[in-house]
Amino acid sequence: MSYEFITLKKDDRVLTISLNRPPTNPLNGRFGQELFKAFSEAEQLDEVTVVVITSALEKAFIAGADIKEMAAQDAAEAEQFSKLLQGANNILNRMKKIVIAAINGHALGGGCELALACDYRLMTSGKALIGLPEAGLGIIPGAGGTQRLPRLVGLSKALDILFRGRTMSPQEALEIGLVDKLIEPENFQAEVMQFAQELAAGAGKALGYIKAAVYEGIDLPLEQALAVERKYSAENSKTHDAKEGLTAFVEKRKPDFLNK
Repeated sequence: MSYEFITLKKDDRVLTISLNRPPTNPLNGRFGQELFKAFSEAEQLDEVTVVVITSALEKAFIAGADIKEMAAQDAAEAEQFSKLLQGANNILNRMKKIVIAAINGHALGGGCELALACDYRLMTSGKALIGLPEAGLGIIPGAGGTQRLPRLVGLSKALDILFRGRTMSPQEALEIGLVDKLIEPENFQAEVMQFAQELAAGAGKALGYIKAAVYEGIDLPLEQALAVERKYSAENSKTHDAKEGLTAFVEKRKPDFLNK
């Protein structure tokens, strides 16, 4: 599939999705549609275990939405735009792959919301900002920020960020759990890829089922959530990797996982 603003590159079991809409990857309808298609394409690649989302631009991951386009939207168009971005981000949650947001610049508004939908958020140390500044523009986050941020950092911290339209430094984001790790800019891409390759060397099917069990069960009552876990445990037991992992343990050797 061809894209105007996105490049997909596969390296063994790692797929890198690189965003490139200068100057700051502003989100508009066309870019949102490309994100939806690219994430859908990634979801269908059975041989891929880890997806890395990063920016081809030097100073911005995604620095927010295309404000001129948003200002011209009526209520129906605004709702459709929100639905499009939510749908794209929902794919990241549901795909049975580990998704890493490699935040190599400003991640504001929709950029922060996209990162929130990923399983890991790795960010460059330095001057880049991350947060949800929408309230300062008289609007609200519409790509999942009001729902995913409280689930990640807790209700009171999330409300303060949302109410005040706060953006923060990488260090503060790390301290409140908004990002998982800070990496020096000069080492960023290399360390991200090393981390991704380490994850991809694992039992891909089991990792996917673990993710599915967590996301499907987290908001359910415990008994229903345990049923979800049983379902995916049974499904995973049919895979090559499950049999290989157990056999390798008995035979005292390193398992040869094939993501099957």
